[in-house]
Amino acid sequence: MQQLIKPSEYAQMHGLSRQSVYAKIKRGTLPARKIDGRYYVIVATDIESETDEPEEKTVNDKEKIEHVSLIDEYREIIKAKDETIEVLKNSIEDLKEANKQITKTLQEEIALLKQAFHEMRAIYLTNYQITHQTETETTIDIETEEESTEKSIKKDNSEIKTETKNDHDTEDCWIPLGDLIQRQQYNYNKAKQVVKRFKKAYKRGDKRIKKQNGIYFISCYDFYEDILE
Repeated sequence: MQQLIKPSEYAQMHGLSRQSVYAKIKRGTLPARKIDGRYYVIVATDIESETDEPEEKTVNDKEKIEHVSLIDEYREIIKAKDETIEVLKNSIEDLKEANKQITKTLQEEIALLKQAFHEMRAIYLTNYQITHQTETETTIDIETEEESTEKSIKKDNSEIKTETKNDHDTEDCWIPLGDLIQRQQYNYNKAKQVVKRFKKAYKRGDKRIKKQNGIYFISCYDFYEDILE
């Protein structure tokens, strides 16, 4: 004879959890019937056999059922763990692939940065060389101009001295302007300034200064503080 009971009652009768009973029903290991959307466990009832069987046998059967239920629960737990492990494995594989992609991208960016650095360095060196070369050429031109001016002054002084030695027609004492500059040890800029002042004084008609063969002479017997100051 069969009887339909609720899963909760069956669980209470056999010391199981409701989840375990429903799991058994879904796996088909526990006979059940669905009525009005609800499951009912099918159990066999034999009053005579149950009455005649000793109490010890009933206890043993109950223990066996409990053991089977525990085994089923352990299997469910193991299955769930296996599924979790599989999910974790897949996640690890995805992370490894993502890590490879990130590493590859970083390496490409580093290569681009190195290339950009070398290009900027080459441009900087080229600009530096051009600037340095221009400054060097400018310095050389300035030095060459100063040397040329100094040589010209020395040449004029030399010519002045030569002409002075050959000039025996006058009894007046005249010295070349270049001698005054050399005696005073003027630098280049000061010498140019002094020559400019004496030329202006000559043009104004200053009798202390004369010009002969393009060379300026000054009288030995006069003073020139008014011009020099």
